[in-house]
Amino acid sequence: MTVFTVFGGHGKVALLFTKVARESKHVVYNVIRNASHKEDVEEWGGRPKILSLEEASTDEIAGLLKETQTDTVVFSAGAGGKGGPERTKAVDYEGAVKVYDAMKLAGLRRLIMVSAIDNRDMSQPPPIHYTTADRKMSEEIHKALPTYYHYKFLADQELIRRTEDIDWTILRPSFLTDHPSSGLIALGNISIKQPISRETVARAILGFASNAESQHLVIDMTEGDVPITTAILAFLGRRESSYDYPL
Repeated sequence: MTVFTVFGGHGKVALLFTKVARESKHVVYNVIRNASHKEDVEEWGGRPKILSLEEASTDEIAGLLKETQTDTVVFSAGAGGKGGPERTKAVDYEGAVKVYDAMKLAGLRRLIMVSAIDNRDMSQPPPIHYTTADRKMSEEIHKALPTYYHYKFLADQELIRRTEDIDWTILRPSFLTDHPSSGLIALGNISIKQPISRETVARAILGFASNAESQHLVIDMTEGDVPITTAILAFLGRRESSYDYPL
């Protein structure tokens, strides 16, 4: 049994993750800022904890992680475009950094970061496996969501810099749908055009969180044609990362 603490605990992916994790007999604490969401979390099998990433101190977050005896942190928080650029910065970047700092204070190492496909430095050439259609889509999504991608990239870069302190896995799903999971996925150096079900993402989070071989890998994911567990094992056998970084 693993004790998970999920930041952004009322999001759709977070609630679906809560459900699949509870089905596997794990414990999930869902960190939410709005007390009115407590019943929703409980209906999905989670244990709500009220805390605002924007307002909480690092010490308060560390205290929560110690209190819950967390084994693994899942960061799925985001401003969702609400509140303008300053709130995106406060949640997607500064909130993430607070959690990194709090994990060190609490003596925790394992973190699953739910990021976004194509989260990269746009001043650099695109990945070599991108098709012409992928490159066009990359330009379009970064033009449409510049603030979001800016702060998500900073958060991921800061996490990578903390490799000595945090056993992280960065998961980068493509465009999210509410369709039921097909149970099939594509991982690694893939086209970014295919969407992915939120439920598939939730199941992949649990699969990667349960396998220490996924530490320090950046993993792109879309809906695909390989069963999730099979795809994860094959991907980890390749030790492929969707983003090159210096260790």
